[in-house]
Amino acid sequence: MFMPKLTLAAFTACAIRSSLAQDAPTMNIVDTAIAAGTFTGLTGLVTLAGLGGALSDENASLTVFAPNDEALAKLDNATVAKLTDPLWLPQLQQLLLSHVLVIGAFTSDMVIDGMDAPTASGESFTVNTDPIRINEDSVVIAADIMATNGVIHVIDNIIASQAVSQTIADLAVADDNLSTLVAALTAADLVGAISADGPITCLAPTNDAFAALPEGTVDSLLLPENVETLKDILLTHCISGNILSSMVTSGPITTLSGNTIEAVVNDDDGSITFDGATVITADVVASNGIAHVIDKVIVPTSDEAAATTVAPTTAVPTTEVAKDDTHDDGDDIDHSMDGVKDSPPSSAAVYGTAVATAAVSAGFAMLI
Repeated sequence: MFMPKLTLAAFTACAIRSSLAQDAPTMNIVDTAIAAGTFTGLTGLVTLAGLGGALSDENASLTVFAPNDEALAKLDNATVAKLTDPLWLPQLQQLLLSHVLVIGAFTSDMVIDGMDAPTASGESFTVNTDPIRINEDSVVIAADIMATNGVIHVIDNIIASQAVSQTIADLAVADDNLSTLVAALTAADLVGAISADGPITCLAPTNDAFAALPEGTVDSLLLPENVETLKDILLTHCISGNILSSMVTSGPITTLSGNTIEAVVNDDDGSITFDGATVITADVVASNGIAHVIDKVIVPTSDEAAATTVAPTTAVPTTEVAKDDTHDDGDDIDHSMDGVKDSPPSSAAVYGTAVATAAVSAGFAMLI
């Protein structure tokens, strides 16, 4: 988990002390990058991701570590094709925001060797000096290009992000609070499934969520003879597609197990539940999809699940699970994904922007 070595207050203090010797800038970060002529691929990706407005905001104070065209040319063709596919918009946004600091205009004279810097994606990276570099992989080759809303540092490599390098399984293994889930996935031989290409959305119960099940239930589910029931439960936590929290609406959703769960979005506070399991950490973007951490294990409510209910290994009486009639609409209309919007509303313009797609295509055509 991210533990900053340099606090936000310290960053702010550094920013106040920093003095800039160059003339006052006249263009924002995006316009400065466009005018430079060496960020064709990057500015195209920013446009495609729908982030141009945020990075041009004159009320913001941002620091952007900007890979130039030569840096982007190091990406393999498959990665480029994936990131420019609208299906993978959340991964593109995550990758780009991993290059942005929201701590103000952070100039090179403020760098402390070994400091951890929080990014707009929620990830963080380590900054070292002599030369200034990010995660030992991306070297700053031109520093302190000032803009009206922040500063740009040019780097020679893309900054590594979980959006391109870590699957949902990788992120779960790295999180101690999800160790029971990992053990269950391993027992059910499903680690490979949530490491596959995707996209897939996983609802990830915490250790406390599993611990809240009747005593002995988890141990029983992990037994080889109960593997099919365990698979059914785990796949009920998986949904096809890249589903951000902003895409969820109240309604039924069909999971990869074939079971249906009910999504509920609270209009008052925006909280989201799936069959009563509350999302406590939303929109964890991985290379093959998205995870939402939840506080309860979702138990399938179909007749099939009831027929295969597993008794705890202790003497706790087994409670039969009744069919949830609230999921039966009584008509022939397919309501299987009523609880998911077709696309993130904030990104609707991105999908239909031919200019953005053309800019990216043209940019990478020159790079690859």
